[in-house]
Amino acid sequence: MEQTLKKILFTLLLVLLAVFSFLFLGDRAAAPETHAATVAVIDSKTEDVLKLTASASLASIGVSAIPGDTATPIAGKLADFSEYFLLILCVLYSEKYLLTIIGAGTFKVLIPCACALFALGLYTRPALLRRLGLKLLAVGLALYLLIPVSFKVSDLIYGAYRESIDGTVSAAQTLSDETAPLADAGEDKGVIQSILDRLSETTTSLTDKAVDAVNRFVETLAVMIVTSCVIPILVLLFFFWVIQQLTGVDLGAAIPRPGRRSQAKNEERKPEG
Repeated sequence: MEQTLKKILFTLLLVLLAVFSFLFLGDRAAAPETHAATVAVIDSKTEDVLKLTASASLASIGVSAIPGDTATPIAGKLADFSEYFLLILCVLYSEKYLLTIIGAGTFKVLIPCACALFALGLYTRPALLRRLGLKLLAVGLALYLLIPVSFKVSDLIYGAYRESIDGTVSAAQTLSDETAPLADAGEDKGVIQSILDRLSETTTSLTDKAVDAVNRFVETLAVMIVTSCVIPILVLLFFFWVIQQLTGVDLGAAIPRPGRRSQAKNEERKPEG
C-alpha cells in the first residue's frame, strides 16, 4: 500500500512538472527577450557578414577592370566569396530563429514526453522507459543550451580576430575605390594608363593588392566558418559526452529491437558444438 502511494505521488509530481514546463517554461523559452544577449551577438555577426559580402562583390567588379589576364581569375575568386558569405548568413539566420523554436520544442514537447515516460516507468518496464525519458531530457536540454553556449565560446575567438575582419573590409573598400575609375574607363588603354599614373599604381601593384585582399578574405571566411558552424557542432558533442559521463546513458546507442533481443537470447541458449 505504501509503495502504491509513493508511485501515485511521484506520478502526480511528474504530471505537474510536465504541465508547468508546457504552460510556463515553454512560453518563457520561446520569448525573444529571453535570448536578447545571444540575438545581439548574432545580429552583430550578421552585420559583419553583410559588409564582407558587399565588399567582396565590389572588389570583384573593380579587379575585373585591371588590365591583363592575371586579374580575371582573382576577380572570379573574389566573386566566389560573396556566395560563401551568403551561406554563413543563412547559418546565422537559422541559428537566430532556432533559438525560439528549440526552446519551445524542448519545454513543450521533449520535457513533457520525458515526464510521461518516467511516470509510465513507475508501473511497467522501468529500466527501458526511464532510459528513454532520460535521453529525451538530456537531448532537449543540450539542444536548448547549444546556441547560447556555442556563441559564448565562439565570441572569444571572434573577438580576437575582430581587427583582422575590419581590416579585410577596409582593404577591400580601398581596392574598390582605386579600381572603380578603371571600370568606368572601359577598354580605352590611354584613359586606363592615365588613371594608373594619377593613382601612382601599375597593373602589377594593383594585382598584388587584389591577391592580398583574397588572402584576407580566406582568413576571414575561415574564422566565420569556425565560429558559426564548427564550434556549435563541437559544443553539442561535448554536451553529449558530459551527459554520458554523468548519467551513463549513451545518447547515440540504438534501442534494441524485440526480435533481435530474442534472437540474441536464443543464440546464448544454444549448446556449444
